[in-house]
Amino acid sequence: MKHLFVLSMLVYSSFAKSQALAMTNEKMEVAVFAEGNWEIRKISDEFNLPQTTAVTENGAQLILYKDKTWKYANLKDREAFKNIAVNKKLFTKPTSADSLVSSERADGGVYLDTKKWKAYESDDIRFSEYQFTGPDASELYGYFYCINSKKENIEAIKNEAIGSILSSPNNSTLKKTEYRTVNGLPMFHMYYSKKIDGDRFDFLDNYFQTAYGYCHISGYTYSNLVAKNKEEIEKLINGLSKAEQVNKNQQAPVPPPQVYK
Repeated sequence: MKHLFVLSMLVYSSFAKSQALAMTNEKMEVAVFAEGNWEIRKISDEFNLPQTTAVTENGAQLILYKDKTWKYANLKDREAFKNIAVNKKLFTKPTSADSLVSSERADGGVYLDTKKWKAYESDDIRFSEYQFTGPDASELYGYFYCINSKKENIEAIKNEAIGSILSSPNNSTLKKTEYRTVNGLPMFHMYYSKKIDGDRFDFLDNYFQTAYGYCHISGYTYSNLVAKNKEEIEKLINGLSKAEQVNKNQQAPVPPPQVYK
């Protein structure tokens, strides 16, 4: 199915990966990390310049500093991390949401309307915990997962999420970012487009911080279909909420042996 391919491609470029390779003007290969630092990968020479520039494998232009920090060379990209709007509207899950899927990794889940969306357990929990599809022929998709990778605050999650889009400027375009309150939780919301396998898709994402990491839901469709389907995708991602963590590997208690008389 097309959406399964899209999902697999997203995983490899997601901010959960948190690093990318880049080449400097001096032909030095470095790894740049979402947390804002970098390190030499291919040669052991010390970095003696006060700063240099580099280009990632996905085309992002960076400035590398001697203290092993970096920032985007493009001023517009740097500004994308600052002055994030706060949407004062209180978002809640749709009243029609009649089902809950919960994470195995954290106290998070998604409430969804099963008349509009179907949820499937992922074949590979490394990539997602659940995948969602809309009505037949609607071309509406989504996925959900939680990660145990502790973040200092929602701003740290925001920085990595934005960085995942700006790190591939040839394929991705950031359209909107804001902080929201969804189901009583502070969340980071992001709207962006991404070119995958020759097709362009529009994505709407919500993230919230957990005790040991974060939970993330994404709803998406082909870019030419997003205008008529954006409201339905918003309903899906606004189903992200706190929920009791599940343990699917927990075995049922063994019944006591039967005593025959």
